[in-house]
Amino acid sequence: MKGKKIFIPLTSSDVCATYNLLYTQGLVLFPITASAVAQIESIVSNINNPYFGVERYSTPEEKVVAYLYFLINDHPFTDGNKRTATLSFLTLCKLNGLEPNLEGFTLDQLAVTLEKTKADHQEVIRLTVKLLFKK
Repeated sequence: MKGKKIFIPLTSSDVCATYNLLYTQGLVLFPITASAVAQIESIVSNINNPYFGVERYSTPEEKVVAYLYFLINDHPFTDGNKRTATLSFLTLCKLNGLEPNLEGFTLDQLAVTLEKTKADHQEVIRLTVKLLFKK
């Protein structure tokens, strides 16, 4: 029997460093705010910590997609939410040995679709996992 994959998360500091990298390169317009840092801490905590003893996202695939979804839709930054989310997603995939299937669309197109989707977030995350990580 195969063991459960261990997920290597990004910390809130890692996500903020990703945003700051984009800022120093002139790819986002505004410096990070204290409010954004607090929102990132909440997002990272909600993805990685159990809720009443139950993991919300039980697989590495679900967790990387949750980072992508919530960094886009919780809109913690004034500018660069999709850029920070996609860069964080790609970093998480690399750290965790995941290879998303982006055949037929770009990550930018997926990010815009996730931003515009109004369906239940759990269902959107589940369907996105199936789309990106078909087995």
